[in-house]
Amino acid sequence: MTKARENSDYTGLAADIVAGDTAARAGRKNWIINGDFQISQRGAFSSATSITASPVYYLDRFRCKHHNISGTVVRQTNQTVNGKVTNTMMLTATAGSNGRVEAVQIIEDEVFNGQTVTISAWVISNSASARLIIHQNGANIQTSSNAHTGGGAYELLKATVTCASNAGQLHIYTGIQAAGTGNVAIANGDYFKMAFLQLELGSVATDFEHRSYGETLVDCQRYYRRIQGNTLNFTQGINGLYNSANGLLASWDFDTPMRAAPTFGWTGTVANYDIEPYDVAPAAMSTFAVSADSLCINVTDNTSRTVGTAGRIVADTAAGYFDVDAEL
Repeated sequence: MTKARENSDYTGLAADIVAGDTAARAGRKNWIINGDFQISQRGAFSSATSITASPVYYLDRFRCKHHNISGTVVRQTNQTVNGKVTNTMMLTATAGSNGRVEAVQIIEDEVFNGQTVTISAWVISNSASARLIIHQNGANIQTSSNAHTGGGAYELLKATVTCASNAGQLHIYTGIQAAGTGNVAIANGDYFKMAFLQLELGSVATDFEHRSYGETLVDCQRYYRRIQGNTLNFTQGINGLYNSANGLLASWDFDTPMRAAPTFGWTGTVANYDIEPYDVAPAAMSTFAVSADSLCINVTDNTSRTVGTAGRIVADTAAGYFDVDAEL
């Protein structure tokens, strides 16, 4: 599919997919978002990136962590899995002990109480403790897939469960771990690589449901969005007007409504950011009127401006960015 087609998909879907609206997902069977790892707004992660003992979001909608060891995550593109070209996410233990390395996606919608669901993915691993787990957060029940043989080839892992009446949110754990999400004997170099992660209603693991890049991006931006900086000054930023000589009032309106009112952040300190048109660092930034649809930013300028003129705040280095986060 061409990027033009994908952008067209994105434009149409942005108006249709709204907070928690199950109807907007009508006809879609896969409740996992980004199960083929198309979207990675926080970075490329094309080489191994260290993960921490506390869960952190790397690839969109997946937060990773290790316990009692150390580990890395990497996103690999153009991988052939079960005869199809796709992306994969790989977790690798970089120390041996009794521990685990895992990724988890939390399913926001609580529509699974009393329903039968099936989780599936194609997994390659050298560990016989590689598995998928459905955790019913409200009922505190774990259901494990079949474990990988550890033979170093792709195998279809899957599990089916009829959820309790108080299942609540489902947490989908993937990685090297015990059947109850606990620790296992794990060696330095043990790895878990998966593709085509899917959660669907019913008792049968069907073929993976591919979504366009544009549709997947819209789904991901309900939880997280980033304005990436670059070395071309003022090409990307947040626009506003001066309501006082030293005060810029900027507004970020979200193309896709977020799950909830997000937190606003930026890399480094405000001194790393500039105010157009004079390319000077702002003295301070603070937010107000934060909602799922937009937020406003008060920017204190070090230079006196004419009230009513336009301005914008920008991150003018490739390492800089602004972001909003409404992850679960």
